[in-house]
Amino acid sequence: MSKESKISILLLMIPLIVSSLLFLPIHEEFTTKGDIEPITEFGIDGSVYFTYVHSGIIENYLEKFFLDLQHDDIEYLTLNDYEYDYYTTEYENDVQYYKEQTIVNAVNLTSEHEPKAENQDRISDIMYEAREYYGDSFGLMVAVGLLEEELSKDYSRGESLLISGTGTIEKDQSVGSVGAIRYKLLTAEENGVDIFFVPKDEAYYGEASNQRKAINVLRQEDLELEVVYVSTLQEAINFLENLN
Repeated sequence: MSKESKISILLLMIPLIVSSLLFLPIHEEFTTKGDIEPITEFGIDGSVYFTYVHSGIIENYLEKFFLDLQHDDIEYLTLNDYEYDYYTTEYENDVQYYKEQTIVNAVNLTSEHEPKAENQDRISDIMYEAREYYGDSFGLMVAVGLLEEELSKDYSRGESLLISGTGTIEKDQSVGSVGAIRYKLLTAEENGVDIFFVPKDEAYYGEASNQRKAINVLRQEDLELEVVYVSTLQEAINFLENLN
């Protein structure tokens, strides 16, 4: 075989080799910046916003390649076999369960009715409107928006303030910890958020807490938004009521 033929065959093989490498299996979770949406997206007559990030799993290097093209700041976490099996079997059900629980808690805590059947229609309506959004980290902002609606309040002061945040809401109105704090703060900053609520949980989780991570991100990224740490729904409402 001539030298020219060998070179031609090699050149033809390069795309095949690259293609086969791109389809090699890889199991990683990704997280990157997302967006903010008004709480009215859930059919709630409030002025506040909720913040979400983009996340999911990838199964090969081709998916990772395209994600890197689309996002300038993205984090990957390698999944072991157990974690990957969980994501592909039980994760969806767990996400749906916790999502419903935070909405149930938000409605029951802010409604004039006792947590009985009277609130079920509202819970179902919000669940339907929130069907495209993953997770339960919008719980606090759902509760704040519902209180605005219930009390005819406008904490944005006629849209002069852009208020958002993250955190679940529990039965005792405590604000629960969530994931992806860094990317939620970066998303809020990019969208011009003025006030951003974060769970006040350093006493429980130390360096791994949402509170400590937020403090570090604010310093490292030199963010301008005001971050307010709250441990309960009432603390968030007190801050908004007394805001000058």
